[in-house]
Amino acid sequence: MKNKIKTYLYICLSAGILSSGCTKDFLNKNPTDKIPESTFWKTQADADLALSGVYEFLCRGYNATSSSNARGGWGGASMFWDGLSDDAFVSSTSNNFNTISRGGLTSTTGGIQAEGYEISYQAIAACNRLIANIDRITSMSQQDRDRYSAEARFIRAHYYFLLTNLYGDVPLTLAPLGMDDASAKLGREAKDKVIETILADLDYASEKLPNTAYKGHAVRGAALGYKTRVLLTQKKWVEAAAAAKIIIDENKFSIYQGGYRDLFRKPGQTNNPEIMFSARFLPPNMYSPADMMYSYLKTIQPLSYLVDSYYCVDGKNISTSAQYDPKNPFENRDPRLKASIIYRGVWRGTTASSAFDPVAEGVLGGFLPRKYINEAKWPTSYATQSDQDWVFLRYADILLMYAEAKNESTGPEQTAVDALNQVRSRADVKMPLLQFGPGLTKEEFRNIIRQERRVELALEGQRYFDLKRWGSIKKVMDAIKDPTGASRIFRERDTLWPVPQSEVDIAKSLGNDKFTQTKGF
Repeated sequence: MKNKIKTYLYICLSAGILSSGCTKDFLNKNPTDKIPESTFWKTQADADLALSGVYEFLCRGYNATSSSNARGGWGGASMFWDGLSDDAFVSSTSNNFNTISRGGLTSTTGGIQAEGYEISYQAIAACNRLIANIDRITSMSQQDRDRYSAEARFIRAHYYFLLTNLYGDVPLTLAPLGMDDASAKLGREAKDKVIETILADLDYASEKLPNTAYKGHAVRGAALGYKTRVLLTQKKWVEAAAAAKIIIDENKFSIYQGGYRDLFRKPGQTNNPEIMFSARFLPPNMYSPADMMYSYLKTIQPLSYLVDSYYCVDGKNISTSAQYDPKNPFENRDPRLKASIIYRGVWRGTTASSAFDPVAEGVLGGFLPRKYINEAKWPTSYATQSDQDWVFLRYADILLMYAEAKNESTGPEQTAVDALNQVRSRADVKMPLLQFGPGLTKEEFRNIIRQERRVELALEGQRYFDLKRWGSIKKVMDAIKDPTGASRIFRERDTLWPVPQSEVDIAKSLGNDKFTQTKGF
C-alpha cells in the first residue's frame, strides 16, 4: 500500500495527472476533477468543456480564482523570459528569474525552474485525456472529433517544445497515466525523439485543422508556424523555409496595418490578420495580468541595451547615424521604440499628470514596457483586470523565420529580403528597406535579420530562446549588468535546466534508475 501511495504521488507531481485524488485544482473547469470518467465523454458539450480546459492552461495562473497569480512564465507572463536575456530586468524575486540570470540555477531553485516543468505536464495530461477519449463521443462527426484532437495535439506540441527548450531530454507521455508501476518508472526520453513527436503532432494538426484566419482556436497556419519554429531550432533550414513558405503562399495572414502598438491591446487584437495564436483573456472570469504586473508592480523593466539597439529612422545605429541626438535620444528613432517602451516623459495614462518619472517611481533602469500596456487602465492597481491577449505567434515572426532559414540554407536571396522588408514596411513603422544585391553577404544578412527580430519581437518572450539557439547567449549575457549593478552570469551547463530535484528523488524512492538529473546538476 505504501508503494502505491508513492506511485500515485510520483504520477501527480511528475506527470501532472489531473484527477480527483490530487490535492490541487489544476483546471477550474476540468471535467474529470468533478465528474467520473464513466459518465463523461458522452456529448459534444463534454468535448467542449474538456477542450476549454486544455486552452485554459495557456492563461493559467492569471484569473481571479487561481492559487498561483502571475506565475507560470507564459500566457500574460511571457515577458518574464526576457528577464533572462539582454532585453529586460526582473525587478522582483518573482519566480527566481533573477537567481537564474545571475548564474544561481540549481535543481532546487524552484519558481520557474520547477513550474516550467510541472505546469507543462499538467497541460499535457489534459491534452492526452482529450485525445484518448474524444472518439467515445459518437454523436460527433469524425471530422469534428479529428479537429478537437488536432487542437489538443497542437497545444501538446506547444508544451513539449517548451520542455525540450528548457530541459532537453524529458519524459514522453502520449496517453493518460494511471496508477500502475510502469507509469511511475518513466525515464527521460532523448530530446530528438521528443522533437519527432512534436513534429508528428504539428503535421497531424496542420492536416486536420481548418485553413482559416485565427479566431481563438488553433488553425492550420499556427501549426505550420510552430513547425517552422521547431525546425529552425533544429537547424533544419530547408525544411523550416518550406514550412514558412506554405503559410506565406496560402495567404491567410498578413502584416497588420492598423498600428504596431495595437497588436498588443484591445480592440486592435480583435480579428487581427497578423495574430496566429494567442492566450485569450476575457475579464472578469479570465483576465490578463499585463497592466497589474508591468504597469503597477513594474516587475519587468527594459534594459538600456535593448533601448540602444533601436536604429534611427535612417536605418543606422545610434553610434553612426547623423540623426541621433544625445540630448533628445528618443527622437528620430525606429517607431517601434516608442510603441514598445516607456521612457521619461511618456504618459502612462491619458493626461500629462501621468508622465513617467523613473526617479520618482524608483525604476532604476529608467524604462518600463509600453507593449501590452493600456493607458486607459491608468492608474493601475493590484486589482486591475486587463483584457489584452498574449500573442504567442504572429505573421511577422513567420516572415523573419523564413528570411533566416533561407539565408542559412542558401545565403541572401530576393524572397528572403522581401520577407524582411514586409516587416519593416508596416504602415506606422516604415523603416528603410533593405536592398538586395551581390554585395550582401550571408553574415551581413544574418546580423540584419537578428537585429530585426530583436526590435520587432521585443518583450514578447522570444529573445532568450533566440540567443540560445544562435549559440551566442553566453557571450551576450556575460557582458550584461542589471540596473542594480549585479552582473549576469551564464554558465554553459545552464543551456539545459535541471528538472525539479523532487522529481528525481521520488523516482529514486520508487527504484526508477532511468529518471536522472540533467548533466552538470
